Formats: sequence, structure tokens, C-alpha cells
Amino acid sequence: MAVLQDPNTATNLNRIEVGGSQRVTVGLVGDRYAQGNATGTMAAALAANASVYAMRLNPGTTKRVRIHRVRLQWTTIVAFTTPITAGRRLTIYRGVGAAATAGTALGVTSEKDSTSPASQCDIAQGGDQRISATAALTVTGITFEASPLKVMTLSHVGTAGAYFEQVFEFDDTIGGAFILQPGELMLIRNGTAAMDAAGTWQLGVNVDWTELDNLA
Repeated sequence: MAVLQDPNTATNLNRIEVGGSQRVTVGLVGDRYAQGNATGTMAAALAANASVYAMRLNPGTTKRVRIHRVRLQWTTIVAFTTPITAGRRLTIYRGVGAAATAGTALGVTSEKDSTSPASQCDIAQGGDQRISATAALTVTGITFEASPLKVMTLSHVGTAGAYFEQVFEFDDTIGGAFILQPGELMLIRNGTAAMDAAGTWQLGVNVDWTELDNLA
């Protein structure tokens, strides 16, 4: 093995193995966080494009958020008038601008490593996370991208007690993480058609992400 030393910093070493391969150490980058919560019982006939969950990165931070996984868990509580309805769906969007309001503000984010600093998505740090109680969030001042990143189809869950779970992965092995820049939001929204009448429901939302310095 050969060792190459930085002439300016003695602790910077580059080890070259026999055969010319460079020794590489793989380690974790950034701080990892998780947030899990659920709406209240959502009132019937949720309006088209209404938002039920919002997560905003502190606009004053130097960090970036890399969202790795979003798990959505739907339960129908009171049956919809039409049990099977084409077009019933929830969507994941990115937006930018103000923080959402109304609903239930979520508490301190769980750090996956207890030595990590508080999340830049926490309200106390200048971010914001909130979820609907029984009605849509207020999203005044937020500009949404033209198309959703993901869609959860719900045409089949119109009967009372129906349950559906979907996990959206955003890891590098399948196209890359979902990145939030400072001041950007991830939002879970209704599709482009209002929910049909009578049906009430609850949504569980679980998000896993990393916060790290901009490496670009």
C-alpha cells in the first residue's frame, strides 16, 4: 500500500492499495429525521387540490432536505356515496413561498441520532410542519409546481373500514431523493376533483429525510 500525504495538511491522507485501487471509506452524510402523524377525521367533500399536510424548510437555513421516503396510510371511516369512484386520489407536490396555516402544528421532529441538532423543519427553527384536523390547510402565498411528484390512487377505498397503504421511495438507486431548498415545501394534496359526498376518512403520514449542507 502507498500513502499520499497532503503537503499542507498532514492529516489528509490518500491510501492506494496494491494494484492501484484507492481506499474509500463510506460514511453517513447529514442528519437524519423522521416525523409521523395523522389527520383527524376529515370532513366529507374535500375540495379539489386542497392540502392536508405541509412540511416547509426554514427559508433562512443553509441546509437542504433530502426526502427519502413518504408512507401514506388511508382509512375510510364513513362510506362514500359512490364506493368506487374514478379519479379519487391524493398527490405529493412541491411548493415554495409562505408556510401553511390552520390544521394542527406538529411538534419537535424526531432525530434518528440523538446527537443531531433540531430539524430545520421545526417551527422553532424557522420551518413548519402541520397536518389537517378536519378540513384543508390554508395555503395562501404558496406557489405549487405544475405537476405532482407522486400520486396515490384511491378509487377503490369508498366503503367504511377500507384501508390502503402506499410507500413512496425517493432514494438515489431509484431516481434520486426529493430535495427541498430553503423556503420550499412538500405538500400532500387532494387531486384535481373534489372528494365525492358523504365519505369521511383519516390519513397517516410518515416522512423520513436527511438535512445536510449544500454539496453542489
